[in-house]
Amino acid sequence: MKHLASSGAVAAFAVGFIKISWNVWGELALAMFSLIIAAAMYIMDTSKNIWVCYASYVAFRCLYMLLITIATFCIAANLSVERYALVFGVNTFIALLLQTLLTLIVADSSVLGLDIYTQFLIYATYFAAIAVIFFISGICKVVKQRHQQETSDET
Repeated sequence: MKHLASSGAVAAFAVGFIKISWNVWGELALAMFSLIIAAAMYIMDTSKNIWVCYASYVAFRCLYMLLITIATFCIAANLSVERYALVFGVNTFIALLLQTLLTLIVADSSVLGLDIYTQFLIYATYFAAIAVIFFISGICKVVKQRHQQETSDET
């Protein structure tokens, strides 16, 4: 499992060398990675081959590390240094709370107690929904940026 962590760390490190405007294109990148993660989760749901599932899991972990790195950068780019601890502390708390609730609802036998295939399907749907939200937000941001460029070019 430590190979997965190191490959995810390498992928996250590589983000720093990608020369794009993350403030403009970051949410669309998050949408794309979320959609690929949803596809990897769906493959794990539908495949009966352990090697295909493992390859999908490796893709999931690497892309998830990228997703977290890009999201953190996009948030940090719009914050002053004094607010880092508060914002990231609250973000981490809310993320852990949501993850705990989702796991409790989906996996705990006293609530839904779903089988593993249905759990993967729910997680794939969850990431697909996140991809749609990031896509809509990203398109709005790109359109707004283009509109601002056109307005500044006219003056």
